[in-house]
Amino acid sequence: MCGIVGFKGRNAGSVIFNALKRLEYRGYDSWGIALNGKRLSVYRKTGRIDSLPQEFKSGAMGIGHTRWATHGPVSVLNAHPHLSASEEIAVVHNGIIENFLELREFLASKGIVLKSETDSEVIPNLIQFYAERGHGFREAVMKTVRRLEGNYAVVAIKHGENLMIGTRKGSPLVAGINGKEFFLASDVPAFLEHTKNVVFLNDHELAQIGSSLEIYSIDSGKKISKKVQRVQWNAEEVKKGNFEHFMLKEINEQPIAVEKATMQPPKTISGVTALVEKADNVFFIGCGTSYHACLSAQYWFSEIAGVKASAVLASEFNSFANFLSPKSVVFALSQSGETADLLEAVGIARQKKAKIVSITNVMGSSLTRISHKTLMMNSGPEICVLSTKSYASQLAILLLLAFSLAGRQTEGKRVLKEATAGIRRAITENLQPAKTLAAKMRNSKDLFVIGREDAFPSALEAALKIKEVSYIHAEGFPAAELKHGSIALIEKGIPVIAFVTPESRKRILGNSMEAKARGAFLIGIGCNPSDVFDEFFRVEDNGLGGALVRIVPVQLLAYFLALEKGLDPDKPRNLAKSVTVK
Repeated sequence: MCGIVGFKGRNAGSVIFNALKRLEYRGYDSWGIALNGKRLSVYRKTGRIDSLPQEFKSGAMGIGHTRWATHGPVSVLNAHPHLSASEEIAVVHNGIIENFLELREFLASKGIVLKSETDSEVIPNLIQFYAERGHGFREAVMKTVRRLEGNYAVVAIKHGENLMIGTRKGSPLVAGINGKEFFLASDVPAFLEHTKNVVFLNDHELAQIGSSLEIYSIDSGKKISKKVQRVQWNAEEVKKGNFEHFMLKEINEQPIAVEKATMQPPKTISGVTALVEKADNVFFIGCGTSYHACLSAQYWFSEIAGVKASAVLASEFNSFANFLSPKSVVFALSQSGETADLLEAVGIARQKKAKIVSITNVMGSSLTRISHKTLMMNSGPEICVLSTKSYASQLAILLLLAFSLAGRQTEGKRVLKEATAGIRRAITENLQPAKTLAAKMRNSKDLFVIGREDAFPSALEAALKIKEVSYIHAEGFPAAELKHGSIALIEKGIPVIAFVTPESRKRILGNSMEAKARGAFLIGIGCNPSDVFDEFFRVEDNGLGGALVRIVPVQLLAYFLALEKGLDPDKPRNLAKSVTVK
């Protein structure tokens, strides 16, 4: 959530504006740009990034930000960039400063009164405080961030200085290098059309950009060397192409995403397999969609490999710390690799000396740097806030691991190849039926999704997709639980989606009839229709790979429900792609 862009080069205002547009997927409710010229000039707005005044399109250096409100409501005054009281320093900030009230009182005691309600505004004023006492710009930033408690990514510029400085702790920041032009940003897509050459900052590191990029340690103040890496993503991957929305584009990219996820280095797979074989216990942790992938892995490890594993929400993982030891293996799943709750959970596991295996899509992310082994999803940038192709990639890797543990890796690859073909056909065959059904359901207020066995995680993910993008209240649960309470909510016309697998067919049809007897509008998803259902999406029976295929019709239905309701499927309200606060 929130996006930072800093740029030093020609036409800074226009470059930053376009980079902020490419970070919209992170979620925001206001935005702004500051340029460093004859003075620090600032332009801030609430709402969508739409246009930039002509006078803000030039410049040689500047910073920009998309804000997702935490401290203080959505307003121009609370939008970033923030200026110091002297208007000589401008700062953009992601994260939360936990001791900002204490710092605010300190500044007030020095006669510095803040204008906004944010925690972020203490940062430029602290930098100003130290600069006015004879410290150089870099040292003033270092002294400031040493006083900050909590997580942050900060980029600062100072009037009269030909420098841009960025630093981080617990919130992502990456530098991009394009000859004599330099970027600092929250995520690589911000500048991908300009350069693939990047330097990932670690916590407590500071990047100083002048005529070159220099990295310093916040702890020691000394200059350090960092390797320039080249990312493999393509600039075309962050464009919609012929699709109206990124969500539909990324649903269609799932077959390719699965293929790429399956192409893991053999040594990495065998190394992870060996870790699990020696482990006393195994945990899968994630948030949201990633947690649903964890639940599927729990089923697969049991059924395919005979390995007992537990899926736990990352935010609740602390309660399981007593079961962790050096012989524990923790699989941590995050598309961005920057999810705050997940990173905290991994920190708990590391304290217990557990082995961490990360599954993520972002090279150099915080998660990769604190893991013992990493499996890259290789799905390319996912711009829509909702996870679709990254979910498919996670499932593919986890299923491959389960087969590897069982000594059946060749079979696993065959299953995934068949699932890839199944996804393609599920998209083609269910696109129009999903659009037609969405028109019928546009006025629905509530919706239920049921599934049994390994289709239960699919029910949870289906419900999440629908409520995320259409704002319809949707609930997913094991079908047998319907009669243990939730059936009281079934009334005439309420849609109920049922995942029908060959193994659960008889029982799920029984559960569906219970709902229909109370007036439910029944929607089935499976390989064989039944007269029980009012509507039916046909998908192939891909056996153990079914989870990758059966979710596709609901992804399409959720997309078209958003369009029917006049909503933007790429940027649902209140949601962010990368949740970097706890």
